[in-house]
Amino acid sequence: MFKNSPLRETGFFRLWSAEAVSLAGAQVTAFALPLVAVLTLDASAWEMGLLSAAGSAAVLVFGLSAGAWADRYERRAVMLFANLLRAVVLLIVPVLYLLDSLSLAVLAPVAFVVAALSLLFDSAMASYVPRLVGKQQLAPANSWMQGTVSVGEVAGPGLAGALVQVLGAPLTLLVDSLSYLVSSATLRTLPKAEPERTAADHSESHLKAILAGLRMLRHDRVQGPLVLAAAHFNFFTAMFFALYTLFVIRVLGINSLLFGALTMIGGVSGLIGAAIAARLGRRFGLGPTLIGAFTLPGITGLLVPAAVTVNRPLAMFFVAVSAFFWSFAVVINLILSETIKQALVPDRYLGRVTATFRFVAWGVEPFGALVGGALAAKVIGIPATLTLAAAGITLSGLWPLFSAVRGVRDITSSSEDTPVQAGVGESGEAP
Repeated sequence: MFKNSPLRETGFFRLWSAEAVSLAGAQVTAFALPLVAVLTLDASAWEMGLLSAAGSAAVLVFGLSAGAWADRYERRAVMLFANLLRAVVLLIVPVLYLLDSLSLAVLAPVAFVVAALSLLFDSAMASYVPRLVGKQQLAPANSWMQGTVSVGEVAGPGLAGALVQVLGAPLTLLVDSLSYLVSSATLRTLPKAEPERTAADHSESHLKAILAGLRMLRHDRVQGPLVLAAAHFNFFTAMFFALYTLFVIRVLGINSLLFGALTMIGGVSGLIGAAIAARLGRRFGLGPTLIGAFTLPGITGLLVPAAVTVNRPLAMFFVAVSAFFWSFAVVINLILSETIKQALVPDRYLGRVTATFRFVAWGVEPFGALVGGALAAKVIGIPATLTLAAAGITLSGLWPLFSAVRGVRDITSSSEDTPVQAGVGESGEAP
């Protein structure tokens, strides 16, 4: 499989293996860090909320700056910096635990800093991949990356649970710290990738660099509608999943074991989506396939609140079908959105567009969760709120449908229906 892939000659699989190792470690931390708070620090519900918010806040505080830094400095060096600093920061938890000095006042900043560094790493890697593999291989490369994420979602919780059982939650974070060191050793074997910057870029202030990225995203005929669609999708997805676990376990009466199995179904379907995303894009066109990927999760999401009206076996089937097609469509969405962005956005803007995209698209999630909880608790109840959220998700496909995204067929084509560097002048400047 590796030998026959055109990606082999580019060195991509070294990058992929580095990312796979760090993703495995990140899955362990995502599972273990909350357990440190619950089992070691006896955190309250409010304190758990603060810990969760600390990770989310990193996107809002550093989201725009991370992209500007990724576009200012050599991309491999940025990734190495983020990896090594994540390794050091995570070591703080087991060290303080062994010294009997660990507290939530330490754990929350650790979550914040690790999330900020992860955003910096991802912004640099999004700019690095096109330089490493070329435009022709972007879709397969992104499929490999997203497939690795899906494998992690299937296997990660089980691995993390076993490590926590053996080592305890605080010492389990040593595994993630080590994974970043291993990842860095692999990254050092890859070529450097200096950003393509003009003379004006070198004298540009940090604020002006951020604003240039915002203008690029705002005026680009493809990226602009896609970020609005992603924000729309994520707002209603946050509404949905704020109530999903509560509804499935308490209202439908599905136990935690079966719930875990349903979660694994999503990981398996994500692998399938990663395997066929590029082929679907070639067959139907990247834009039309993306429109379907934005719409499908909402349509199948309607099965979840509908499950309350049927018997228990059929309710489980409804939830399973929803979980399958939800993850399947989301993975295809992530792969094709990333591929279009990497192919059409000029190199010198890629880091900023990536980080700004996430700043907008992820920044709405806390508000969606609050709206969902308020509607369910005070206004229309849980099933109706889930129905409203699923309907809202379905409508997110309207943004790409009524925009230039619909005409994006093949990123390697220069035909008029493919808006190469959409919204960008011949000089590469944002309008």
